[in-house]
Amino acid sequence: MEHMSIKTTFSLGKIYCNIFGHRYRVTKKITSHVNEYQCMLCNCEATTDDKGTLTQLTQQRKEINETLVSFHKKKNPAF
Repeated sequence: MEHMSIKTTFSLGKIYCNIFGHRYRVTKKITSHVNEYQCMLCNCEATTDDKGTLTQLTQQRKEINETLVSFHKKKNPAF
């Protein structure tokens, strides 16, 4: 029988965020209303959704944001 070990990561930043909430900073400005954020403590990523609330930045949301950037650049070349 093989010995399996479970690797856990202990992070004080994650504990702090679970208790007090995240400390987000803007990492990418998509449009004037949509941004991508990253927590300074636990490095989790978030973005603004279609309703204006923060939501977890998934691969699908990253693709949506990239599409928004390309549309926005075509519409506003000075941005």
